[in-house]
Amino acid sequence: MSGTAGRPLDARRDAAWLSGSEITAVALALVGQVLLTSALAETAYGRWILLLDVFIAAFLVLDLGLPTLLARDGPRQPSSLRPAVWRVWRVQATVALPVTVLVGAAVLRRHPDVPSLVIIAAAVSLLHLATYAPRAALRAAGEARLEAWSKVVERSVMTGGYALFMVQGESAVLPYALVLAAGALAGLLCSALLLHRTLGSARTGLDELGSAWGASWRPLLWAGAPFALTAAVLPYVSRIEKFLLADAHGYDAVAVFHVAQMAWAAGLVVPAAIRSALIPAFGAVRESSQSTSVELRKAEAWIAPLVPMGLFAGALVVPPLFTLVFPASYTDGALGANAGHLFLILLPGWGLAMMATPSLAGIQTGLNPWRYAGHAGAGLCFAVVAGLLLVPNNGPLGAAWAALSVSAVLALLALVLRPSRRDLHARAWGVVVLSCALVPWLWQHAPLASFAAAVVLTVFAVLVARPPSEAQSGPSA
Repeated sequence: MSGTAGRPLDARRDAAWLSGSEITAVALALVGQVLLTSALAETAYGRWILLLDVFIAAFLVLDLGLPTLLARDGPRQPSSLRPAVWRVWRVQATVALPVTVLVGAAVLRRHPDVPSLVIIAAAVSLLHLATYAPRAALRAAGEARLEAWSKVVERSVMTGGYALFMVQGESAVLPYALVLAAGALAGLLCSALLLHRTLGSARTGLDELGSAWGASWRPLLWAGAPFALTAAVLPYVSRIEKFLLADAHGYDAVAVFHVAQMAWAAGLVVPAAIRSALIPAFGAVRESSQSTSVELRKAEAWIAPLVPMGLFAGALVVPPLFTLVFPASYTDGALGANAGHLFLILLPGWGLAMMATPSLAGIQTGLNPWRYAGHAGAGLCFAVVAGLLLVPNNGPLGAAWAALSVSAVLALLALVLRPSRRDLHARAWGVVVLSCALVPWLWQHAPLASFAAAVVLTVFAVLVARPPSEAQSGPSA
């Protein structure tokens, strides 16, 4: 890190903070949804969620990929981060405000009786959009812990407000909508104030961050385009199976698959948090292929030991939780499949996503970020093909196997497109692939053997993962 602001980057430390905050945020969000569904009538709840989803879908690309650029380029000169955040806000506002007016007007025509809810839903989406830049800047300054706290503050305000209104017997949607907006505002103010406190008055020119940050907006928008395009494509990769299920097998099949996929997707917050932490670390060395290779192998070395026990924990906790939380029809096969069985099919995809995280972060911070958009586009194409081949004749089971095959292909593509293919940590990858094959399968036949395999493979992953000092000497795979 060349600047004086912030603190040194540590991907492992930052990943721990971000993973912890994401897990906490997911738990608080789940509690919040339970409170909402208990306090509101089904129709009112469904309508509010629909309004939020409309604006979320419309705003998918409105961050313009600029927060990713901040996280990637910020470590070069952290004292340039504050003016960079203001630049990002100006660019995003120029694009987002007209879109908000157009989308808001269209939504109001469909829902003229709830103008307040439409305005609040738009405001929540804009506030969330505005939080991305300061949080990315905190991460680039080595302060992922502060980014983590801003997320926990946001969710705590939301969940606490929901609980307060529920205790008072409030059953109207508007107070709960205002609480959600208050939580989003608290998250924005917290992240912005923490950034100001961290960086102080130190600031240098934006050109210190790279050529994309010059006076013209065009290079900046072009540099962020691959990330914005990927943000628009990725949500569809995980939804293709549900679209095909609805068409071929009806909504009951969609319901049981959605429950399994929802639990699996909740686990993906961990690799997503790790990738967020790796982007600044990789961005700081993106000009050096040798340093990038070393950082990739370091990350693979410490991620691999997390996978075997993570797989076992998922198999141990989630299927029994389905039995406790959801109606019996979701676990007795009445809807065409057992949600717990579907989850175990999906589970190896989590392990592959974990191990592919360094490669994906390397692609995002590489010298040709359009490879990242190509990775998402190829994944979407394969998801369509796999879904068409497996879902119509096999129902929810086919959807689960299609989703797993997509995870495998995305991991393979990440290896092919990464900046230094020859230097992957082959032994760490071997342990992870073996874990993905053995741990979930053994759980269905011999749970104790699954636990033993997870322990042995974890120890083996620690042994085969070269320490960073040895990684410096060159590839050992």
